[in-house]
Amino acid sequence: MLKITSRGIPELQAWLLSLANGVKDEATRSVAEYLVGDSSHGLKHYPPYKYISMQRAYGGFISDKQRRYVMAMIKEGKIRPGQDNRTGNLSANWEYKAQGGRYTITNDTPYAKYVQGGQQSNMHNLIGWRQTLQTVKDNLAGAYRHANANIKKWLAGKRRG
Repeated sequence: MLKITSRGIPELQAWLLSLANGVKDEATRSVAEYLVGDSSHGLKHYPPYKYISMQRAYGGFISDKQRRYVMAMIKEGKIRPGQDNRTGNLSANWEYKAQGGRYTITNDTPYAKYVQGGQQSNMHNLIGWRQTLQTVKDNLAGAYRHANANIKKWLAGKRRG
């Protein structure tokens, strides 16, 4: 499981601490929502498909057992070399949860750590997958804009109410 909290991102933590107590929850929820993202940005965004051979990524198969397994999956049609075999499961499993005024972003996909996490495989690195922390850092400016826009809406609703 991959898990993200603001403690790992000092600039985000400092920004959230600078906010007034009334708006912190709205800001934190908005930041988490933006960082999880969708098909165009954030953690749910997939890089464009790019075929990378086992030879290029790892110098070939790691074992004969692995080679036999891959060849059997190709024969069954479960793996199609040179074609996009993505299921969308990794994207679908990114979510954020409230935990007492804090929001935690998680992904419980068993292979997430090999695609976007700290144990990222060379294959996924060569394809262009960014690691989780890099994706978060690359999306912070948008998350701040999103949070500020939602804070303005939230405050406008409070004034009317």
